[in-house]
Amino acid sequence: MKQLSIIVPVYNVEQFIRPCVESIFMQGLDEAIFEVILVNDGTKDDSFGKIADIVAAHKNVKVVEQSNQGLSAARNTGLREASGQYVLFLDSDDLLLPVALGSLLQEAEGHKADLVIADFVKMTNEEIDHHTSIPSSEVKTEVKSGSEVFLYDLNPRHCYVWRTLYRKAFLDDNQLRFIPGIYFEDVPFTVECYLKAKVCVKISRTFYIYRQRENSIVSTVSMRKLKDLNEVIRRLWLMRSMMNLSASEDRKLMETLFVTFSITLWYLTHDQQLLAQRKEYVSDLRQRVPNLWFTNGLKQMVVSFCFRFFPCTYIKIRSL
Repeated sequence: MKQLSIIVPVYNVEQFIRPCVESIFMQGLDEAIFEVILVNDGTKDDSFGKIADIVAAHKNVKVVEQSNQGLSAARNTGLREASGQYVLFLDSDDLLLPVALGSLLQEAEGHKADLVIADFVKMTNEEIDHHTSIPSSEVKTEVKSGSEVFLYDLNPRHCYVWRTLYRKAFLDDNQLRFIPGIYFEDVPFTVECYLKAKVCVKISRTFYIYRQRENSIVSTVSMRKLKDLNEVIRRLWLMRSMMNLSASEDRKLMETLFVTFSITLWYLTHDQQLLAQRKEYVSDLRQRVPNLWFTNGLKQMVVSFCFRFFPCTYIKIRSL
């Protein structure tokens, strides 16, 4: 068994894929201890032509072919093929900082951790092209339960699966996989991982560069994506009844739900085309979560009341 599997879904990223894959081989790791699984999700461009020489030069690179099924399905395919003790998901337009993974892997194995959560930095294309190094700071390591990480460290807006090393046996034993066919699948996956993990290591070391680009999934929103956010809300809502949550965990889960709900309202009220489709959005969310209601504070209760009794008018007023 390898120590680490790095899973990279690939779809129409010929402009970014080479620096992404190159960054994997700048980690200073013995290639015998890790594998790279490139999942060709039916890419229509020359992504694999851009890295053909890298694939040929490294025996620990595996290319898995599938028809286009989306990011979730590609990640699940990579998990099915992975033989590593730990798994890292790397998006094909992002990069790893040089010589960063070794310390995360060491912490993971040393503590037999289910999850190792580290830091990231956001950069534009221009910043990536011209950056030389990330300012270093004191590295702090904390060992916590998954519940503690969920309660005190989870930022609902930063549910990025690529910032974490996952023990594969933990994912398999808990049947943790991504929801096929939807965007924003990171949110329910991250929440469920935190709630089920026993041992987590949180390390204040930046190891990942999150590329900010104009045509990314989160920067181009449609009604389809808003409905996917509604599905995320539904999945989080179901966790309340399916998992034995403490009162504090339930409260934090509802806060996460409210943030996700607020994000959908923001998109609706800042896009005139989406605003015109608000009835369709409201109908879809009510079908998925008929009893949606927030009670953590006056603001949440007021929003809940308005959305329950005059949702389309409320959304229109917010847009003004």
